[in-house]
Amino acid sequence: MNSISSIGDGSAHELRPVDLPRLADLCLACSEFYELVEGQAPTDQTAANILGPLDPQFAHGIKHVWGVQTGGDLVAVAELLQGHPTPCEWYIGLLLVTPRRRREGLGTQFCRMILDWIAHRGGTTVRLVLQRQNAVAQRFWERQGFSAERELLKKTGRLEGWVSVLVRAL
Repeated sequence: MNSISSIGDGSAHELRPVDLPRLADLCLACSEFYELVEGQAPTDQTAANILGPLDPQFAHGIKHVWGVQTGGDLVAVAELLQGHPTPCEWYIGLLLVTPRRRREGLGTQFCRMILDWIAHRGGTTVRLVLQRQNAVAQRFWERQGFSAERELLKKTGRLEGWVSVLVRAL
């Protein structure tokens, strides 16, 4: 499946290498997010890492990267890991919406479509890692039905700190 139905005034599709320049633009537009959770601005490599291969510790899974496009612009991205730690479990590695499109319901619509897509593929549980300092994201994920499962110390970019692993059954 390469396309999901429309979202607001855009459409979602699985991203490919040809989408790298638009993904890089989205990452740069979201510099404030990267500063908050990684302690550094996005670089040219940030978008390539999103589209790139899985880290070796997750090589047993399958990576999916979806984007929402309006006109010629990429306005949201979701990075998903299928099959971790078990075949029916998934992780959302990233769900990012450009600042100019936040507070319009786009993130909620995109999240619901992604969760439906995961369930359609046999997913039963979805987790994500949330940095403690990202209070806005915590409220967003709680509204989507996620709750804290555990906390752990994690290094993200230049920052090291406590994160919560959130979980939601499908």
